[in-house]
Amino acid sequence: MRQLPRFMARGGALALLVVMLLSVAPVPAQATSVTYALDYIFSPATGSVAPLGTVTLTDLGTAVKFDVQNQAGTGTKLDSFYFNFAQGTINPDQLEFSNVSIGSSTYTTLLAPTTGTTVNELKADGDGYFDGKIQFAGNNFLGHNQTLSFQLSVVNQDLGVEDFHFFSLPGGGSGSYIMASHIQNMPSTGDSLWVGTVAVVPLPGALLFFGSGLMGMLGFRNQLPGL
Repeated sequence: MRQLPRFMARGGALALLVVMLLSVAPVPAQATSVTYALDYIFSPATGSVAPLGTVTLTDLGTAVKFDVQNQAGTGTKLDSFYFNFAQGTINPDQLEFSNVSIGSSTYTTLLAPTTGTTVNELKADGDGYFDGKIQFAGNNFLGHNQTLSFQLSVVNQDLGVEDFHFFSLPGGGSGSYIMASHIQNMPSTGDSLWVGTVAVVPLPGALLFFGSGLMGMLGFRNQLPGL
C-alpha cells in the first residue's frame, strides 16, 4: 500500500477520531419534514410579523409533499404560493405536480425556465424571481386555517426537502425569499399583501457534516508550511 503524505495521514486520523466520537455520542434521528413560516411582509414594505401561514415539506423519498396553511385570519384569501428548486442538472420545469388537494379546474401551475413571459410571471410583486408556483384560478382561494397539499416529483429521481431550500433571485425589491404567497382581504383593512420566508430553517445533519469537514480541514491546515 502506498504511504500517504504525512499531512494527509494526520488530517485523516483526526477526521477518523471525530467520526469515532460521533459514533459513540447519541445523534438525533434524521427528520423527515421541515416547517417554514410565512412571516415577512415585503409588499407593502412592513417587515417581520407573526406568521400569516406555514409551509411544511415532507420527504417521501421519490417526492416531496407540501402542506401550505393559511393562518392570516378570518376572511383572508391566500391565492398563490411561490417556491424555489435546485438539484444537479434538473430544471424546475421537469417537476411534476401530483396529489393536489383541490380540483384540477381550481388552480394553475407554472415552472421555470421557459420564456421571458414565464420568468416575469414568477416574479413575486417585484421582489424575487422564483422557480415555480401554484395559483388558484377564478374566485377560488385558500381560506383561514385551510390547507393546500400537493406533491412535487421528477421521473426516475429521488427528491428531498433540501432541494427546495433556496432563496429566490433578487428582483429589485426589498430582498429574496425561500417561499412567498399573496394574501387578500386582510382583517381590519381589507388590503392584500405579499408575504415571504426569510429565516433559514436548519436542515438535519447539516451542522454535523460541516463540523466533521471543518475538523479534517484544521488537521490539513496545521501541516501546511507557514500556517
